Amino acid sequence: VERPASVIKELLENSLDAGATDVRIEVEAGGRRLLRISDDGCGMIRDDALLAFERHATSKLVSVDDLEAIATLGFRGEALPSIASVSRLVLETRARSESVGTRVEISGGKLLDCNELAFPGGTSITVRDLFYNVPARKKFLKAESTELSHIASLVTHYALAHPDKHFELHSSTNAVLVAPPVAGHSERVYQVFGKEVLDRLIPIAAVQPLERLGLPQPRGAGALARESSERDDGVEESRSPGELRAHGFVSKPEIQKLNRNSIYVFVNGRLIRDRLIQHAILEAYRNILPPTVYPVVLLFLELPTAEVDVNVHPSKTEVRLRQQSVVHDFVRDSVRAALMKSASRAAIYY
Repeated sequence: VERPASVIKELLENSLDAGATDVRIEVEAGGRRLLRISDDGCGMIRDDALLAFERHATSKLVSVDDLEAIATLGFRGEALPSIASVSRLVLETRARSESVGTRVEISGGKLLDCNELAFPGGTSITVRDLFYNVPARKKFLKAESTELSHIASLVTHYALAHPDKHFELHSSTNAVLVAPPVAGHSERVYQVFGKEVLDRLIPIAAVQPLERLGLPQPRGAGALARESSERDDGVEESRSPGELRAHGFVSKPEIQKLNRNSIYVFVNGRLIRDRLIQHAILEAYRNILPPTVYPVVLLFLELPTAEVDVNVHPSKTEVRLRQQSVVHDFVRDSVRAALMKSASRAAIYY
């Protein structure tokens, strides 16, 4: 937990993992005074609500094999206890199977209260006075407007990644983002940024079968990668390793940024900063953009969970790919092909 946006990231990912379709976020003083996130997810029973604040307690892993085939955005069981240890936190939740909800109050990591309450369903977490007991960390927070911009950027890009869900971000009395569900990613870009931005982006859609190329089959895919299916003649046949998919948008060459901050990559729905994939994107723009400027990219990669190790970074912003060179070349070639196709269409038009 480094700043208010770190808190929102962890809580937002928990909401999405809980199956929420409606997520509302409220912020005051750039997150210093108040952070509240409410969702309509599956909620928790009383015992789980208390257990959620124990370190390394998680409901997202069932067996050891799941560690190598992570399909959720969060999994460590570290976020809630870390947040609760540096703030005054109130959790209100009700599982769909329960008639009453649970309210848990924690301050500085100490449990103050736990009782029943009437609650409509889902989960609401209120975080007040972030870093009130850690003044050294509080001192390094930036201006309220800067912290709010980090939160707005994070929520906006998760809204882009999940167009079928409703997102709202409110700061005091101002609505920073209101994004009702739409049909697809193009509609979401239009909804959030407008027609002018959408017209300057090039859509990408590519798919490639995965081959293991001599690599051992992943242990974590136990029930998937090592399973075999029987053909009609009774002979066992290994299941396909799956596909590598890419979709999203890249900017036309006339759009040029001075840094990489406009390159957003999602791997299986997880927002990451990966040097390998960024290098592949920039390679695709080689000889198209000058070497000192960067494109705008919103790229979604989808591949089997056993092919991605998300357990390599505390804040989950980096991943390790089993077949790095394959993914690198696939991203480079997919982006390059989209750029060339767009250029040829423009040439025909003119």
